[in-house]
Amino acid sequence: MAAMPWRPARGTHFGRNLALKRPPPRTWPTAVALACASLNLPLAAQTARPAADPAAPASPASASSANTEKVEIRAARFRDQAGKSSLSGEELARVPGAGGDPMKAIQSLPGVAVVDDASGDPAVRGSRPSDNAYFVDFLPVGYLFHLGGFASVFNPDLIRRFSLSSAAWSPEYGNAVGAVFDVALRNPRTDRLAGQADISLLGANALVEGPIGDNISFFLAARRSWFDLLTKTAEDKEEGVTYTVPVYSDAQGRLLWTVNARNRLRLDFSTADDRVDFTVKAGSKAAARDPIIAGSSTSKQSFTSVAAVWETDIGKDLSNKVALGQMQRRETFRLGGAGSVTLNNDISYLRQQLLLTTLKNHEITLGGSLQSKLVNVDLDFNVPRCTEFDPNCDISSAPRLVSKQESRQNMADLYVNDRWQFSPRWTATAGLRFSRDAYLRESRAEPRLGLEYNWSKDTVINAGWGRHSQAPDLDQSIAQIGNPLIKSLVATHVVLGVTQTLSPGWNWRAEAYAKRFDNYAVADPVLNYRNGASGTAQGLELLVRKEAVAGSRLSGFASLSLSRARRTIDATGEQFPFEFDQPVIATVVGQYKLSDRWQLGARFSYHTGSPYTPVVGTGLYPDGRVRPVFGPVNSQRVPAYHRLDLRADARFSPRLTAYVELINAYARKNVSGYSYSADYRTREEIQQLPLFPSFGVKYQF
Repeated sequence: MAAMPWRPARGTHFGRNLALKRPPPRTWPTAVALACASLNLPLAAQTARPAADPAAPASPASASSANTEKVEIRAARFRDQAGKSSLSGEELARVPGAGGDPMKAIQSLPGVAVVDDASGDPAVRGSRPSDNAYFVDFLPVGYLFHLGGFASVFNPDLIRRFSLSSAAWSPEYGNAVGAVFDVALRNPRTDRLAGQADISLLGANALVEGPIGDNISFFLAARRSWFDLLTKTAEDKEEGVTYTVPVYSDAQGRLLWTVNARNRLRLDFSTADDRVDFTVKAGSKAAARDPIIAGSSTSKQSFTSVAAVWETDIGKDLSNKVALGQMQRRETFRLGGAGSVTLNNDISYLRQQLLLTTLKNHEITLGGSLQSKLVNVDLDFNVPRCTEFDPNCDISSAPRLVSKQESRQNMADLYVNDRWQFSPRWTATAGLRFSRDAYLRESRAEPRLGLEYNWSKDTVINAGWGRHSQAPDLDQSIAQIGNPLIKSLVATHVVLGVTQTLSPGWNWRAEAYAKRFDNYAVADPVLNYRNGASGTAQGLELLVRKEAVAGSRLSGFASLSLSRARRTIDATGEQFPFEFDQPVIATVVGQYKLSDRWQLGARFSYHTGSPYTPVVGTGLYPDGRVRPVFGPVNSQRVPAYHRLDLRADARFSPRLTAYVELINAYARKNVSGYSYSADYRTREEIQQLPLFPSFGVKYQF
């Protein structure tokens, strides 16, 4: 990852690369993660017609209906293309250790890797967290997680379905090479005014919804963290760092107007805000390693999004939806004496999608989008141009860069996709995405292909192949700071899978995949950055699910991922493990319904220890500080990770429910990295979450 602490990686916290407790090996961890770890706060934790979605639950009662969700999950899962998984929000919300947050539970899905309990940033099948794209009901979103993984930015009770496309996805999704996270929210209830309030260790939120007249309904949700009301600061005396408790808030709203039987207009808005402050004492252990970080520091980010979506059923075989929206992102980062960065993004967009089923056995999707982004950067900062390919990253000795600039970045894309069932057993998919980036002066055509064979009524074999591209990160492409001539990252995905339904409630899925990445950025003394590295990823995944069908008390799933992810410096041929490379990832989630009132659950997770770059010697910086000398990149690993989380859900009445969780139930001391002394001669383990209780209470009215 690039070492610019302000870098606006999509869906992640821009300050995540800051080094305080951990030295420069591998990458800079986020100040947010360190603050929360010090406080022991619990961090991480297609159907045919997209226009109307008539199956969307209209009320919390229907949203939580077991029968409704079971039917939807089975249908969606059986139709999922290769590389795609869909789960209901209710199913994800009850995963132990997720704190009732469906989005945090995605860490349990096959192929998803994280390196620390203090981070929810998902790395999928050999790609970086910044390589993902995030959508909510056809609309792009600023980011999906508070503080890099603390909690999702959407009310958990609004999440109806979650889909993860991890390879060779359809051409409607672009500007991503890792994965696509697609969240579907339910519609407001239309029968009466209702709401709910709940409080958990992660925050307190409220939701109100209901009809406004005969054809208009709404929901409005808001949440804020509350832990800062009890504890303002915490101090790491050994490192000499004082943290304030991170504070976050969010809100979402929808106004849905059913104009008539064929037309619907919805107005959506969402907003989120995150902040953390910390102070590094002069002369402390942290300041001895990096003197320039001494002093007060602040990290803030926020986004506000508003959009109007018009959905039309033109006929029984033709539907269309158009979205017009605007999103504002604000990011500010100040680090001791290293300086400050302010980044503002104002994005206006128009998206359209037309679905035709008029031709026999064909389902054709046509769409496109226009996007105009106004970027303002105000920077006065020591800029160390580091990437994942170079562990030597020191901010104190980095050159000071002062830049104040504005740029307009316009993008456009068109896509077509045809799903053709050319025989009772065979279905082929062919798609093409064409995109134009006026800022980078690039035009790209990306084909996508898929094939599905119904071996029997219960067994489907599918395959996919696709070309994908993604614009470089802003700090690598903007003038003065990066290189405006740098090229986009490109990737090729191949995936082959088998899905089978067994006895009622049981199914399994196995997939093999291979990915190739090109045009990674490396640091350059003249150009700042240039394309000069590549990567590969291969893996095999197995997912076995047991659904809670009628008469069954047991539900859950087990997943196993075997993988290998590597990075290569093209000029030298040097190859090393990707920092999220975890060759074995295993998860077992089980839930047992004792009665209509009580349900128990457990999750056990295991993964191979993450790679890191060891310190093998020392030298001196020009200012006399001890300089670490690193061994081969990511040549060693921390110990293997494993953890057991327990959960109990209770329904005291139709209105009042609660849960309690015991995170890391047997107090495993998992290691995420090492903290070095100022002379780099000794080191200590940085341990992740200890045994930790959590809770949540919800009242509906």
